[in-house]
Amino acid sequence: MSKDGSPTVITRPSTAGGWSPRLVRPLRARAVFLLAFAAFFLVSAGWALALPTNGTNDEDEHIVRAYGAASGQLYSAPAAAARGGGAWYSVPRSLLPVNADCAQRWELPASCLQRPPDDPSRIEVGTAAGRYNPLYYVPVGLPMVLSPNMGGIVLGRLVSGAMVAGMMAAAVTIAVRRRSPMLIAALIVAASPNLLNLAGSINPSGLELASGVLTWTALLTLVRARPGELSDRWTGQLLLAAGLGAATLVSIRTLGPLLLALTVLACMAIARPGRNRELFIRRDTRAVGIGVSIAGLFGVAWTLFSGVLNNPPAENPPPHLSFAEKLAYIMGDRLTQWVAQLVGRFSYGEVAAPNGMLVAWYGLALLILVPTLLFATWRQATVLIGIAAVSIGLLVGFELLYYQHIGWAQQSRYVLPFGVGALLLAGCLRRWEGRLGEVATKRFVMICAVTTGAMHVWALAVVMTRFQVTQRFKALGALHGAWLPAVGPQIPLLTVAFGGLLLVALVVLTRQPRPHAEPGLATAFEVLVPGRRLPPPAASRETADPEASADDKTAVPAGVSTTSSAAKAEEADVPAET
Repeated sequence: MSKDGSPTVITRPSTAGGWSPRLVRPLRARAVFLLAFAAFFLVSAGWALALPTNGTNDEDEHIVRAYGAASGQLYSAPAAAARGGGAWYSVPRSLLPVNADCAQRWELPASCLQRPPDDPSRIEVGTAAGRYNPLYYVPVGLPMVLSPNMGGIVLGRLVSGAMVAGMMAAAVTIAVRRRSPMLIAALIVAASPNLLNLAGSINPSGLELASGVLTWTALLTLVRARPGELSDRWTGQLLLAAGLGAATLVSIRTLGPLLLALTVLACMAIARPGRNRELFIRRDTRAVGIGVSIAGLFGVAWTLFSGVLNNPPAENPPPHLSFAEKLAYIMGDRLTQWVAQLVGRFSYGEVAAPNGMLVAWYGLALLILVPTLLFATWRQATVLIGIAAVSIGLLVGFELLYYQHIGWAQQSRYVLPFGVGALLLAGCLRRWEGRLGEVATKRFVMICAVTTGAMHVWALAVVMTRFQVTQRFKALGALHGAWLPAVGPQIPLLTVAFGGLLLVALVVLTRQPRPHAEPGLATAFEVLVPGRRLPPPAASRETADPEASADDKTAVPAGVSTTSSAAKAEEADVPAET
């Protein structure tokens, strides 16, 4: 007790032994968000600038839907417009080449594309995406309404990339503010070439994946917080972030409500004791829940009444297979494709990520997942394995259910907004981080940033070679070819490379310097941030962290232990001593 009779305030580190504050520098959230946004946006912008029309899966279908939605055609009656389904929309002749699928159909370079006529008159065009929810398509379609040509398509791609970058940057900001270096590494790895390729195209899958990442990051931070770690204001901000991601996820794609429900159940299962109840009784939790429910009802209503589930069977029905034959093919060929798709199967799937890239990406992901699984409690391990098992089970179930209707059509990105939770949960738990050690953890996060940055450039060069030269060209030829991007091949590659460098800079600037280290680039960066005070000397940080003063202090009588050793182990994500 203090002299005036009030309880003594004891500063507790955010983790056992003050581990996390020593690894992540508490930069201002606004500075972190802007830097992360610039990094993710530039990588997606490189893809947007480099690809020809219809350079990603079904982009021509999504372009027609986007123009229709942005020009006021939010809904069109279901019809046999494309592949036996979809809908018709009125679009300018100048928007798309008449042979938009020539590169994929005949494995030719993009020089096969015929230049669209400079004719703004409209024609009716069928699209298989004609019944999809218009929420994503309105913002990305507005540039095409203003400029119905390739320039408008590229601007629409940039709008799509900006929306994805905003959600990914918000997730990184949460991880930095929580001072979780392994979660930062998990987010960097989760932003795979597949995700940012989709972000830089007219395709709602990129935004769907990013919304899943943001929802997972915010919810995990909320349910895994130790007592006193989160201030009331930050808890409200995390709820808003989770609500934004969840509302986006449930409204833009058909599977969104199911994936969100699974995400919430998994987070509730991994929550610290009593944490679910603490969150449920908050008024802002109920307000966010109402908002997400309204978005979900709109998404479900659109799905039920738009006819998106009523597409007819494929024109060429697949051969009949027994249940055993289907299962054998799924476990062999399809599972291999799903594994590759997590990193990148580009264009219409004919461009695979190089084997070296697959090994490098999965090496980083497994270095986060496997040790965490080994050191986890049985409850944590069960949830981690459950997320992966349910994701695979959904894909297998959908393949078996829809094979006779549309053939082998399921892709791993369909369930990835939920499946990415396994990687993010592993990064959120601090057991592996604690055993790895301070220096090794810092180096691992840096390795993740450098390696993924290089993979983004590598992946883009591979896809550019396919469209500029040919799919059969084995060497990289991204700087020449029969077709070249309108801005030239150098600018997209340099844009992606600069985005990768910003990811590395983000890690460097958020790394906590060693005690007694000389002021460096991170300190200089802080000086440039308005209102940012320089951190106190290393000796004083051990006892009073300026950024943690409100979140990491708990008022307890001096000398009194408030928790048992088992409870402390659960709070710190480290095993109890026996």
